[in-house]
Amino acid sequence: MRQLIPRLLRRLKERSVAGETIRPLRPPALGAKSLRRPLPPPPVFSASGRSRSILLDEINPITKPKLYRRHKSLPPQVRLPDSQKTRTVSRNGTVEDDVRREMTAEEREWYANPYLRMLSTPIRRCSMSSRYLPSDFMVRFSVKRLPSPRTASKRPSYVLVPDGLQHPKFKGLDSRKGYYVVCRRAVMKEFDKRKCYRRILSAIGQFSSLPEYISHLLRLRILQELELLAARLQARPQCAADSPLLRRLTWKELSAIRAGKPVQDEDAVAILVVPPLNRDPATKKRPLPNASPLPELLSEHPTTKLKRVPLPLSTMCPALSPEDQQGFSDLVTPMKVPLYNGALHERLCKLLMIERRARWRQHGPASTSELGQQSGAETVLRADTVPLAIALWRLRMWEDDGTWERGEGTWVTSHNVCTI
Repeated sequence: MRQLIPRLLRRLKERSVAGETIRPLRPPALGAKSLRRPLPPPPVFSASGRSRSILLDEINPITKPKLYRRHKSLPPQVRLPDSQKTRTVSRNGTVEDDVRREMTAEEREWYANPYLRMLSTPIRRCSMSSRYLPSDFMVRFSVKRLPSPRTASKRPSYVLVPDGLQHPKFKGLDSRKGYYVVCRRAVMKEFDKRKCYRRILSAIGQFSSLPEYISHLLRLRILQELELLAARLQARPQCAADSPLLRRLTWKELSAIRAGKPVQDEDAVAILVVPPLNRDPATKKRPLPNASPLPELLSEHPTTKLKRVPLPLSTMCPALSPEDQQGFSDLVTPMKVPLYNGALHERLCKLLMIERRARWRQHGPASTSELGQQSGAETVLRADTVPLAIALWRLRMWEDDGTWERGEGTWVTSHNVCTI
């Protein structure tokens, strides 16, 4: 040790700090890199007062157009840690021009709206109608090559499969190149009838059970969003009593909704009616939703004659009374809240148990009766329920045949009711 310390002191004196980059004390924040930088002063193209050409200037928009290119700043985040609220330091020790910031209360209110979130998704072109729509209003497909059969033909066979319907945490994209079709079952039938998939590739096919496969994946996405929402609530149980995300309906509120009265909660984005399923006579257990990516065969669920007409998948409940809607124009669609009927009893009971335990830890036992799924400027600080609302609405768009509001037809079978 006596020989090591003098040697270290001598090495430190001989080492020159000048010309070397000092590493910042705080490591740079991970995430998206901002390309935003201050723009140079606007150029003067007028000949008055100039003694030489603008091409001879050190910075001009003709020889260096990239310096005048505008870039977007980093999007605001719902919640920003204290360590990232200051200016971001890059690895070379310089300070970037873009500053990370939190969303304001108004921005959080927009972010908590599932319909605004769907409208803000990237614009894509429908392969059937050639119209441009946000990607959340369409179903994404990709071309997949099938294994070559053991025949004399060496021509490869391709098939069109849905891609990107599951959550990225469970399954990524099969192909970076995708094709989009409007998210409606009736459109897919017309898509198959007109052979529109031949525009993508001439040697491509489509299997007959594609609509049922898409319907199963949309239902699977709801189960995945419920699982992720439960994990987020367990990780952040604070403020459960002040901003509940999911709560039960009272009999008075349910009776008012069935009578056609408006929903009283202004932050409600969905109402879920999920009674427990009947037990299996053989196993004495309640059936569980199919969480497998592959749908079950229809032969495994024999259709039985129902004693009463099954409930539709979704209906719309008014959010404003007729007196409150008198001040609006006829062009404005009346505000409504979707009501969904499904078999999510076990998953939602798990979420309610997490909320109940969080309220117990915060305020002890309380006899509060709550409504349904909520999303607002305060609830989004705890957990984001918008992906679940979007997944439910996409399933409604897919199964919509225009008969729900008129009460016509009995398109909902016993198999569909039990597979959400």
